[in-house]
Amino acid sequence: MLTVYNLVLIDSESSYDDHNEEFNIGFFSARSAAEKTAEKYLCEVKGFKDYRVTYRITEKSVIGASDNLSVPDVYVIYGWNENDEQDETDVIESDCYLSIEQAQAQLEQLKSKYDRGQWCIDKYSIDNCCWQEGFEKV
Repeated sequence: MLTVYNLVLIDSESSYDDHNEEFNIGFFSARSAAEKTAEKYLCEVKGFKDYRVTYRITEKSVIGASDNLSVPDVYVIYGWNENDEQDETDVIESDCYLSIEQAQAQLEQLKSKYDRGQWCIDKYSIDNCCWQEGFEKV
């Protein structure tokens, strides 16, 4: 089964209790590419380089894809609740899927299994950063 690597940067200063302030940077075909991207963001990108930001790389299986398959895009399902400050809490996320149809079929199963107030399916292009700009605190 094909594995991709999800890079998430975490602003520790803005995280609290049951909420982490996270920036999903993207999905990568190799762990080394995700690590290199994390290092670049932490050294060069406004906000990420200026605050106490850490990162996490998670291995994610691509359902239905073999190791020798080149995958341009993946789909991921997210479910979450919101706290009194409208921040996302109790976040769950699925494995990766090759098609929107696969993800939509799995979404119905997840909805029946988990009680979450919000749901979405996001599409990611492999080896492309979906969060390219930095951030500012006000």
